[in-house]
Amino acid sequence: MKRYHILILGLVAAATMAASTMASVAYRATTELTPKAQTLKPISKVEEPISEPLIEVVQNSSQRKPQASEFSQFRQRLVDAVQRADTKFVQAIVMPQTQWSYGGTLNLDSYNINNNQSKFWSYMTKAVNQGCGIDSQAQVPDKEPGSSVWVCPDITPMKQSIQPDRPNFGQLAVIGQNVNVRAEPGMGGRIIGSVSNDYVAFDSQGYNSLPAGVAEKMQADPLGGWTPVRLRNGQRGWILNQYVYDEENDYRVSFVRSRGQWRLRYFLPGNGN
Repeated sequence: MKRYHILILGLVAAATMAASTMASVAYRATTELTPKAQTLKPISKVEEPISEPLIEVVQNSSQRKPQASEFSQFRQRLVDAVQRADTKFVQAIVMPQTQWSYGGTLNLDSYNINNNQSKFWSYMTKAVNQGCGIDSQAQVPDKEPGSSVWVCPDITPMKQSIQPDRPNFGQLAVIGQNVNVRAEPGMGGRIIGSVSNDYVAFDSQGYNSLPAGVAEKMQADPLGGWTPVRLRNGQRGWILNQYVYDEENDYRVSFVRSRGQWRLRYFLPGNGN
């Protein structure tokens, strides 16, 4: 009887050990075939090429870049296009309602932009060269929600220069820091002072002192010509036209974001200073 019981107990123990071993093997097999959740990595989404207009629309989402940066990039592309006299770039940003002169009597064809010698290119260069600012007062029906209207040049620094003890002087705005004032027109003229973002008066006496036809020619070149001015201290001199703007009626352009891209709202050529 003893031997029988011992045999039975031995068989039971062997069966238990075998079952335990099989369960252990099954468990290891299961855990090796089933990866742990925390070790899984998401599959990278393949990005397909996106055209430029779609990129601009994507930037209007909640993760878009700051609008100032967007406009700055557009402005740089515009400056580059103007330097190349790129008519296609200009035509692409024009709207049916784009205004082309103060009186509204001109259109894009009036500027003959297919000619790279057209005054349009120097006018646009002068308008956008000295920086741009937001026009918070503009009301534009087709403006993209949440966007701003930009105007160039930005005359805000000049406006800020007007203080109760320092009233506006003249209507010519000099945009830029430490702009040279010369005794005679021309880069060889002696430097007699400088102006930084301030107003000056037109010096008719200096204008009339030039030979017939010379003054008109200088004033007609918006970038390389010279303007006779009178400073706050009464000093008279000449400033390169590139930095001189008529506050009331001179080179202005405005841009608005509409239908996924920046558009030309108006282009006003100015008085020729």
